[in-house]
Amino acid sequence: MIWKGIRRKTWEFEQAFAAENSVYISNPARGWYGVYTFRAEERIAPEELKWSLREGETLSLVLVDVGGFRERPLDLATLENIRKILAFFEQNQRDVIFRPVYDREGKGREREPASFELVLEHLGQLGALLKENPYSVFIFQGFLVGSWGELHDSSYLSEDCLKKMWERLRPGLGETIYGAVRTPAQWRLLVSEEEFQKGNFPRLGLFDDGIFASKSHLGTFGTMTREAAGWKAPWIREEELSFLETLGKRLPIGGEAVSPESAGLSEGWGCDGEKVMAELRTLRLTYLNRAYDRKLLDRWEKEGLLDVVGVHLGYRFVLRKAELIKSFGSRKRRLCLEIENSGFGGIFQEAELFLLLKSGEKTEELPIETDFGTWAGEEKRRLEVHLEPEIAELYLKLRRKKDGAPIRFANEGSGDRFFLGSLHISEN
Repeated sequence: MIWKGIRRKTWEFEQAFAAENSVYISNPARGWYGVYTFRAEERIAPEELKWSLREGETLSLVLVDVGGFRERPLDLATLENIRKILAFFEQNQRDVIFRPVYDREGKGREREPASFELVLEHLGQLGALLKENPYSVFIFQGFLVGSWGELHDSSYLSEDCLKKMWERLRPGLGETIYGAVRTPAQWRLLVSEEEFQKGNFPRLGLFDDGIFASKSHLGTFGTMTREAAGWKAPWIREEELSFLETLGKRLPIGGEAVSPESAGLSEGWGCDGEKVMAELRTLRLTYLNRAYDRKLLDRWEKEGLLDVVGVHLGYRFVLRKAELIKSFGSRKRRLCLEIENSGFGGIFQEAELFLLLKSGEKTEELPIETDFGTWAGEEKRRLEVHLEPEIAELYLKLRRKKDGAPIRFANEGSGDRFFLGSLHISEN
């Protein structure tokens, strides 16, 4: 008698995805940003303004000059103008860093209101506007005061003033918009050490407009240790960077890179590739100005550093591994995914990840659970989804929850949907 072996049918996953690419991905709420400046009392012409938008840009700093209202509240016509400005960027799929300012000339004390109560009233008016409709505002940067609205050279930077401004603005930001202050010490004036230790972070990030200009980032860091200075004062560089690294896991940090020459200084290290990347990783930087400082950015471009920095700003999800595993005692299979955020920062907005099974004309959508809000830069996670095996093509789809905007993976060939491979039956 000739024995004929029994051929068993098994489900197999045939992988199709490729390695990480090296291109800049226009994902929402991250990356290079351009600056668009408006006078609050002037109406915009949307069709003309549309031509100034830069292709591939998803993040815009919208600077609105309210300096004409140093002696009075914002009137209804002006508030309507601001609404139309923000609506324009939302309609053109731009996330907004919103910076309303009294000053655009470096004359903060001269141009801000003489009445602090009026500053609070303006913040309340703008907060109410955003509470009514947040548009696509990602970050409300600064509290109006100081030179260029950057919270320096102002009469209103005491702990009491900062707290009152934040308290007035905060209700208008809701659960989707972040505030931002200029220095870690300002952040600590608004958040107690006890709350920080508990991990109770408000939606308050940072913008650093002196990155690389000097060791102290133009006064962002101090000269005393944390132990000597206390919680609310600036600390030495090493301790502030460690503090920022912690904040950057939970909150967006961004700003401007500046050459020492542009700041009138001789020190700085903004051109050493390894040091640049190490500092930006430590800062966990989400967004950076693409136009300023051109002297430094042109040097980065010449040395091949500009593209590398841009690619890693914010989050950058890469699928490293996928495998199909049999669930014991069940017909179901587990698809195990190893995904890395290879960017500097996090996503900081609610997102949804799905596995799509496409079989003929039918597409099934299976949610994959993970908390994107706590997914920091350079962190790798292993995710699983259970599925009933069938002959099908498998895709991943990642999207922002609030508007369904696609978030693309940084693998070669990835689009709005990312083809993983196919399920089929093999005999052995």
